[in-house]
Amino acid sequence: MSRGKWRRRRPGIYLVRTRKHAGRTRENGYVGLSNHWERRRLDHLGQGRYGTAAKPWTDLDPRWHVLRLPWWLGFRWTLAPIEFVAIKVLMPRYNVTHNRANPRRVPLAVQRLQRAQRDMGRVSGAARLVAWRPTWVQVLGGVLVLAGIVGTVATR
Repeated sequence: MSRGKWRRRRPGIYLVRTRKHAGRTRENGYVGLSNHWERRRLDHLGQGRYGTAAKPWTDLDPRWHVLRLPWWLGFRWTLAPIEFVAIKVLMPRYNVTHNRANPRRVPLAVQRLQRAQRDMGRVSGAARLVAWRPTWVQVLGGVLVLAGIVGTVATR
């Protein structure tokens, strides 16, 4: 491969900030990596050259923030660790990979449900409740752990 072809690459790690599903405030929606982030952006929006469908969160007024990297860092083995750290630190709502521990994460099935509700013009509390259930489970688990610690200390 010629050196000029390598220089046409535009590698980067990108953060997509979106509106919340049932609100006006913004949040970290998605973090990704790409050898050519401009093309990857079009893929997410459903306008790419491979005819992929748009992501369910693309109607939430996405704003793209890109950490552009030099062309010689555009390899999977250099981009993947940076993306991993970015997902762990930024805790985006719509990522699946490396994001299972995120209590705010919205599973893909719920993303599709929320998108259908937004397309119909109605957002119900049920969709918000389903999306927040992992948070409530985690809070309840924390309360139970705390109660266990207090009980253990009190009985000694």
